[in-house]
Amino acid sequence: MAILVQYNNAGIKFPIDRQRTRIGRGTDNEICIDDELVSKEHAVIEVLLSSEKDAQVDYLLQDLDSTNHTFVNDQPVSLYKLANGDVIRIGVNNFRFVDDNDGGLDETSKLYKTWIPGVFYTGNKK
Repeated sequence: MAILVQYNNAGIKFPIDRQRTRIGRGTDNEICIDDELVSKEHAVIEVLLSSEKDAQVDYLLQDLDSTNHTFVNDQPVSLYKLANGDVIRIGVNNFRFVDDNDGGLDETSKLYKTWIPGVFYTGNKK
């Protein structure tokens, strides 16, 4: 799962756990930013399946024709495919995009016990 980490407010974390996460000043957004430089509906992050076989997802950031624009790595963007570590600026607020899976969904692994108490293995040999 991906998250946005806000720098301005002591590292507040916002999970990107929906297909569409809206960002703006309006209180009906999933991420509400109290900043006069932020439009009521400023930007949106959409999660799109890029590869069904590998369960890969892409995160697209789209500016919603905001007055003061949306920036990624100090460049204005209208539509941008986010990568792990990108810095998003909306108004005076900076967010770091963190994708723990780097675009992939977690797999569930089966655990097997060993004869050593408290030691398990997944059965995957690499």
